[in-house]
Amino acid sequence: MMRWASLLLVGILLGFFALPAAAEVIGDSDAQVQAVADPILNTVLKGFDSGNYGLYSQNFDDTLKDAITEKKFAQVRGGILKTLGKYESRTYLGFLRQGKTTVVLWKGKFTRNDDDVLIRLVLSRRGDKVQVLGLWFQ
Repeated sequence: MMRWASLLLVGILLGFFALPAAAEVIGDSDAQVQAVADPILNTVLKGFDSGNYGLYSQNFDDTLKDAITEKKFAQVRGGILKTLGKYESRTYLGFLRQGKTTVVLWKGKFTRNDDDVLIRLVLSRRGDKVQVLGLWFQ
C-alpha cells in the first residue's frame, strides 16, 4: 500500500513544483470548496472503480498525467483494489490552503477495509479550469 501511495506522491510533487504563477486556490469556505471538489472527486472515483483511465484522469493537470500514465494507473489501481477494495462512501472533513493549491480531505470507506481511509485531493484553479495536482488514499 505504501508503494502505491508513494507513486501518487510523486505526482503531487511534480505538479506542485510545476505550478504556474496564474494558479489559484479554489475557494474560501467549506461550501465553496465542496461545490468544486465533490464533482471532481466523483469523476476520479468513478474512473478508478471502473478502470477507465480517461475518466479517472479527466481533470488531471499535464504534469500529473505524465506521472500517472495509463499503465501506471492500472498497476496502482490493482494494488489499491487488492488492499482497500472498491470505493463505497466518504465524509467531507475540510480543506487546507497551501500556497496556490487547495488540499481537500475526506474520510472514505472501501469494500475490503474496515479502517477509515483518508482521501486527499490537491486542486488548483488555472484560468477557468480546476485541475487535480495530486491524489492519495491513505
